[in-house]
Amino acid sequence: MKTFKFILIGAVLAFALPFAYVIAQSSDVPSEIVSALNQGDATKISEYLNSNVELVIGNKNDVFSKQQASGIIADFFKINRVSSFKVLHKGNKEAASFAIGELKTNTGMYRVYVLTRKNENQAVIQQLRIEPSND
Repeated sequence: MKTFKFILIGAVLAFALPFAYVIAQSSDVPSEIVSALNQGDATKISEYLNSNVELVIGNKNDVFSKQQASGIIADFFKINRVSSFKVLHKGNKEAASFAIGELKTNTGMYRVYVLTRKNENQAVIQQLRIEPSND
């Protein structure tokens, strides 16, 4: 009887753990956003913006409409050509996920914080901060 219980528990874990892993992985900040930051692609980033987004870039620090935020992000990337973006830390909780990274541009290093939330099964950017790095 003990052997049967161990086999049953093992079978349940064997089927449940892969699904738990997939669910946990899917709640990270989408790789397309990370890739867009790495390329300085404001158009691609704009596709993921929520209808209203908290934005901190340069002297812009407010909640903006998607259209306004898209313009601010595009202006930033016109002036600051990206050479690389590296994720330093990421995490998630329930329907939210975040990534903190380092953006290297022709004008210097920036610390990036992006917060996404699930909205109708798609991750949308709720907050984007691109601030000069103190390093």
